[in-house]
Amino acid sequence: MLNRKSLFRNSLARHAVVAAAIALTSLSTQAAPNDNCQMQISNPVIDYGQVTRAELLGRQVSPTALALGKQSMTLSVNCRQPTLMTIYFRGAAGDGNRYRFGDSGNFVLNLSLAQLDGKRVKLGNVKVVGQQPDNMAETALLPPGVGVVPVQDERTLKGTSFSVQVEIDTRVSSTASRVADRTTWRSSGSFELVEN
Repeated sequence: MLNRKSLFRNSLARHAVVAAAIALTSLSTQAAPNDNCQMQISNPVIDYGQVTRAELLGRQVSPTALALGKQSMTLSVNCRQPTLMTIYFRGAAGDGNRYRFGDSGNFVLNLSLAQLDGKRVKLGNVKVVGQQPDNMAETALLPPGVGVVPVQDERTLKGTSFSVQVEIDTRVSSTASRVADRTTWRSSGSFELVEN
C-alpha cells in the first residue's frame, strides 16, 4: 500500500530537476587601469536553467552523453596600441579538448566569426605565446592549455580591436542525470588575455 509521501517521493525521483550553470570571467595579464588592453565578455553566466531527466533523455547525443545544449557569447578586446592578443581559457581540464562541468559533465569552447580591427580573420592555436600557430581556420577549439590568436596568410596579426563568437557546448553523462532530488551542476573558468 502506497501512502501520499511515497507517491510524492517516487514522482520526484522520476522527474528530478537539475539546474546547471557556467560562470565565466575575463582576466588580463595586467589588471591596472592604465593597461593597454581591456577584455569583456557579453554574458558572464551561462545558465541552462532547470531541466528534468526526461527532457535530457530527449537530447541524447550518445549512449552515455546527454546535451544541455549550446549557448553563445561574444568576447571582445580593445587596446590603445596595436598588440598581438592571445586568448586562453582557464578552467578545470576534462578529457581531450573539454573542460569539466559538475561531477560528471563537460563542455567544449568553439570560437568563430573572429574580427580584428573590423576585418574577418582566421584563428590559430598556440601552446606558448609567440609560437607559430597550428590549425589555422575560420573556427578553432579553445581546449585546456591552448590559446588562440588572430591570423591571416599563416602569420599572427597585431591589432587594437578583436572580437570573437564563443560557443559553449555542454554535456552530462546519462548516469549523472539519475538524481533523486534537485541537483545543481556548476562549473567556472576565466578567459585570459596575454598581450605580446
